[in-house]
Amino acid sequence: MDEKDKKFEEKFNKAYGRMFNLLREQRNFKITDFKRVGLSQASLSRFENGQSLIRFDTLDAALNLMGIEIGEFEYFCNDFQSNYRTEICQTIEEANYAQDMETIKQIHDEAEKYDHRLIELATKNLLQGLTEKEKNELRNQFFVITEWSFYELSILSFCVENISVEVQHSLLRDFWNKNFHYMNVPKYREKVFQIACRAAFGHIKKGEPEEAKRILEHVNKRIQQKDIFPIYMKSFVEGAWDYKFGDKKSGNEKIQMIIASFKTLEDYKMSDYYEIRYKELLKSA
Repeated sequence: MDEKDKKFEEKFNKAYGRMFNLLREQRNFKITDFKRVGLSQASLSRFENGQSLIRFDTLDAALNLMGIEIGEFEYFCNDFQSNYRTEICQTIEEANYAQDMETIKQIHDEAEKYDHRLIELATKNLLQGLTEKEKNELRNQFFVITEWSFYELSILSFCVENISVEVQHSLLRDFWNKNFHYMNVPKYREKVFQIACRAAFGHIKKGEPEEAKRILEHVNKRIQQKDIFPIYMKSFVEGAWDYKFGDKKSGNEKIQMIIASFKTLEDYKMSDYYEIRYKELLKSA
């Protein structure tokens, strides 16, 4: 993380603590009320004073206690505006699903102009791929992150198919085993599943069945019925695995079922996206 990003994070983290304090006092909650969600008086005091962070799942539980959703809280913390970096990542995601390369190119050029390096690398990867030097730069950026924000998870989701197996294993292992608290917050949970499914699909296209299978096994251990969109992602990737390495007919049926499901829901952007991914699979066969 460069110096500009560090200053941004410090400012944003303090804003989190101040806003939590304001909301707590407005809603007449005592600092001791949060013991029931595992947040001690000392930890909460340090958080509100901008001296330390609290885990995402703990923050989510504390906000739920006050009847506040985490997305709403982030909106409050950013002066009632969307977080620029999160908003940009959402725009990139929507453009990626729609295969709107013009929008992605515009974001890339703006990121390059204003030195938003991670966004620049992520969009370049979607447009044309990265050089080995750029992949190493990303690896070095990812390995110094101890607390992943939604922004950084989004950047990883745009690049994960094209980073090395070693980097993938290390980061996913951290999410599964060390940073498991991300899996307790719905939007982070969905993003981690997205990262894993995209990584697995990348291995399938490259003809690496064991690598893809290993990732899918981890996903299957953790996915639940409530994970609606991740279930669709996982099912598509499982169909792709079967198509390429197992029963081609069964795999094709799974893939077509997922595409048809999105059409039934009238989510044509997603059905078109998975049609494109299916064509990528056919080209790699």
